[in-house]
Amino acid sequence: MLDPKEQLRLRARLLEFLKFRVLASQEAFFEPWQRGDGRDAERFRQWLTGLWPEALRLADHDLLAVLDKARTLYVN
Repeated sequence: MLDPKEQLRLRARLLEFLKFRVLASQEAFFEPWQRGDGRDAERFRQWLTGLWPEALRLADHDLLAVLDKARTLYVN
């Protein structure tokens, strides 16, 4: 379990990591992690494994919250 400061730091860093990827791809960026009416944290984790494994320390709900925030901030 992460302490709240570390959790917040990792979430912010992940959001920054996603920024230009989302800006470049827009909604298409989120398609690989769609699952029915929500997002699939396990698929997102698999993608992060090869690119930024530090983010894997976050819980699923944190990962999905960052995806939602990225969509809100960066999709036109």
